[in-house]
Amino acid sequence: MGLAAFEKRDETKAYSFENRTRAVLGAAEEAKLRRNKKAWATWESSPPGYKRVASWWVMSAKKEETRQRRLASLIRDTAAGRKLGLLNPRKP
Repeated sequence: MGLAAFEKRDETKAYSFENRTRAVLGAAEEAKLRRNKKAWATWESSPPGYKRVASWWVMSAKKEETRQRRLASLIRDTAAGRKLGLLNPRKP
């Protein structure tokens, strides 16, 4: 029963946590990040796990305007040498 259900699955559909591991910045988004030298240097020195989560956060936006707003936030925070606000734990 379980094997039959597995065989019938639709591989084009995936849970959001499965897409996170495949998330990378698109070519246009990466080009914008590269234009800011400070942001790019910080991005390149960031650990892979942070890059994966931050890329997923930007690229998972359904609307282009949201994606661009998130990218601007990523560039601003990265150029300042800090993590994205949502990934930066607040101190009590």
